Amino acid sequence: MTALPGLIDLIVRLGAELDFDVARDVESVRGGCVDVVWFDRCLPLAATTMDPIDLRRAPVLPVVAFDVRTAASIVGADELASIVIPLESSGAPLRVLVIAREGRQGALAPALQSLDQMHKQDDDAALGARITEALHANANAPGRTIVIAQHELTEWAKGVREAKPRSYSAESLFDRTGKID
Repeated sequence: MTALPGLIDLIVRLGAELDFDVARDVESVRGGCVDVVWFDRCLPLAATTMDPIDLRRAPVLPVVAFDVRTAASIVGADELASIVIPLESSGAPLRVLVIAREGRQGALAPALQSLDQMHKQDDDAALGARITEALHANANAPGRTIVIAQHELTEWAKGVREAKPRSYSAESLFDRTGKID
């Protein structure tokens, strides 16, 4: 699997915050693994005893499937096919390919990024546009497969958290009311 655990953890936490059942390293129908899948809670993931989840046999309903790759790992059409086939065969109507920035540069605030790092983001955007064109030209499954860069995912995550803040956890209750007796 991918060597990008921090980004995968973010996707897992977001899915849980949005009230999805979430699983990592899910076996897709046509083989291969998908990094993270968000499932509809109407068919609870907890009801299945499979670990890891195998979509060929599990009675679950995938909603969003994520695969996280570095730009360097997506170099040719063969590699793209090996990424897209598991995503499409997950059965999720929305599939997301996340292009991660190697190292920690993508986590820096834009004002702190060097010109070189901003060029890398531009390169990632160009790669994302090329992949998107290839995906649309060779769409084999219903639904949508989108490509986003790591910085776009983190910005989207911030927007999600602003639009749907976490429920009344002890931490947020303390922030609103002060000490809990």
